[in-house]
Amino acid sequence: MEPRLERALRDAEEIVLVTRGRRSGRPHEATVWCAYEDEGLWLRTDHDTDWYRNLRRDPHCRIRVDATEVGAVNEPIIDEAAALRHVVDLFRAKYGAEWVSDWYVERGRAPVRLRLEL
Repeated sequence: MEPRLERALRDAEEIVLVTRGRRSGRPHEATVWCAYEDEGLWLRTDHDTDWYRNLRRDPHCRIRVDATEVGAVNEPIIDEAAALRHVVDLFRAKYGAEWVSDWYVERGRAPVRLRLEL
């Protein structure tokens, strides 16, 4: 991966996630927190957000950080509870424990792992 892109993904406070609308087919943008790890991005969401439901219908998406856009694919997660704890730990390390409280792991939350297409 290009070092500049890796640094941008690692340091970004937020990224823009572009999914395909599950009904409309049109691009749907959402600004989300993320944690970069091993050429992928971890996100955390609620099961009923539009962008999460869009990813479940079509796992392909785009990530925009600064002026760069890169493709990504939502990877299946086998152990959601363990993955959710992992993403919350990554968020605490990145954003600080005061911003990432225990409600991040409550029932109804979903971990998302996006593999970057480089």
